[in-house]
Amino acid sequence: MDDRIQDEDLVKADLRDHERLKSLRAPWESVWREVDDRFPSGAAGGFSHGSPGSLRNERNYDPTHITANKRFAAAGVAITTPEEKDYIRIRFVDDDLMAQRGVKVWCERASRRMYGMRHAARTGFGTSANEDWKQLGRYGTSPVFVDGKPGRGFSYRTLHLAQVYIDVDYAGIVNRVHRCYKRTVAQIAEEFGRDALTPKMRKALETPGNEHTEFEILHIVAPNTEWDTEKLDWRRMPIASRYLVADEKIYLRRSGFHSMPIAVSRHLTEAEDIYGTSPAIDVMPTIKGVNAMKRTTLRAGHKAVDPALLFNNDNGINRLISRAGGMNPGMVDDMGRAMVQRVPGGENGIPYAMELIEQEREVIRTEFLEEFYKILTDPNSRMTTTEVLEVMSKQGILVRPFASQYQTEKQFPVSQRELDLAIRHGQLEPFPPEVLEAGAWPIVEYENMLAKMARAESTASTLRYVQALPVLAEFDPRVRHRVDADAIAVGMADEMGVKPSYLRSDEDVAKLLAAEQEQQAGAMQLQQLSEASGATLNLAKANQITEAA
Repeated sequence: MDDRIQDEDLVKADLRDHERLKSLRAPWESVWREVDDRFPSGAAGGFSHGSPGSLRNERNYDPTHITANKRFAAAGVAITTPEEKDYIRIRFVDDDLMAQRGVKVWCERASRRMYGMRHAARTGFGTSANEDWKQLGRYGTSPVFVDGKPGRGFSYRTLHLAQVYIDVDYAGIVNRVHRCYKRTVAQIAEEFGRDALTPKMRKALETPGNEHTEFEILHIVAPNTEWDTEKLDWRRMPIASRYLVADEKIYLRRSGFHSMPIAVSRHLTEAEDIYGTSPAIDVMPTIKGVNAMKRTTLRAGHKAVDPALLFNNDNGINRLISRAGGMNPGMVDDMGRAMVQRVPGGENGIPYAMELIEQEREVIRTEFLEEFYKILTDPNSRMTTTEVLEVMSKQGILVRPFASQYQTEKQFPVSQRELDLAIRHGQLEPFPPEVLEAGAWPIVEYENMLAKMARAESTASTLRYVQALPVLAEFDPRVRHRVDADAIAVGMADEMGVKPSYLRSDEDVAKLLAAEQEQQAGAMQLQQLSEASGATLNLAKANQITEAA
């Protein structure tokens, strides 16, 4: 135990704060437990703690909502962070700064570097992104921990909401995260070192067979109220980080971060809400209804294919053979009528029941944005870019609210955390002199497929305009002077995502133009000299002819 970092008053304040956050989260937990009953989230995890290896979701008779959430996650990842696309674009807000070729090339190289660091195999970004979207689909709130070490790159881990308690600042943005989790004493010693262990932990570690005893740790990440850049300890960090053993009221570690390491996004929030709602929560009555109808329909189908039997009286019938090919002598009377009949069931209503179930399934699929998934994965789709954009625009009316919230609460803080780590660890090239002089800081934009399609449509519109000009020029030749071809070439390159390093700078273009003009001037001069010499020769011949005459 490190006595230098202990603070009894701070421990009391942290524990009071944690109790407050627990009370804020308590009303949501019953809703999330209901979600856990319908969605798989790990046997021993979630809000309904079970035994490891136990079966969950046995109350489900219809898996539509489970499949829909998987597709919701797949579509969300594909739209926001598609691994097969180079979607990260680092830029500066100042347009004049971005007009400098050196700045453009630096942004291009930094973008490629950031993409490579994020999607390196060891980072776990792909797994974390998928888990993040699935958790948003289930609970509506999902935290992701982003960290990095020099020489090892980034690491991403989606934290289960059951471990996390959050609070927001005056603007409604999450700025405080409490994570309560358990680790064995051996794991704690490995992470924090033996010297940081509490007396109980040390005793458990030194007792043979007790090294796997679990202890609960409270990790607090919040704005540092003692922030002082002149200090050399945790106080010099704007974000405070404290690991507290609540049972013994002892800190294992006090440190901090230069940027917020845990990004918490909400799917959708109502006014004054801290936690978000999810597609699963919004359509939970429909999910329950579909499962109830499916259960009843399965019972009806069971009765239809294996019905109960009717007897007028047993007449000595004591056994029926119902297996395929079975023979039941004496089961027909003298008139050839069967002496045993099936009980009429509800099989006639099964088609109607299936129609109702399908209607309710469609409600679930719509809430989980399955239309996006179909557009992204349909191999037979023959829609043009314009048609795809029109469909996306219609869907975008519903998507825009939570897409904007996801960008604000997840993409922006994660990218700023990555930039901070990469620059501090020397993973990016030094800023160009223009950037240092301006004192600017880069931002990250996400170049997803929707943005690319939108820009492709803008490019197509420009080309259609240019193609229409010759028709107009037939009526008025002056219109050809309206088009700045050079500006269009530069603008279309940006719209089509052409890398700045593929284009020549304005200075290089000016040099090439000057060389071409010089070459043309030289050729013209040679032609003039040739014509002049030809004229002189012709004149001389004419004079000779005149003299001879």
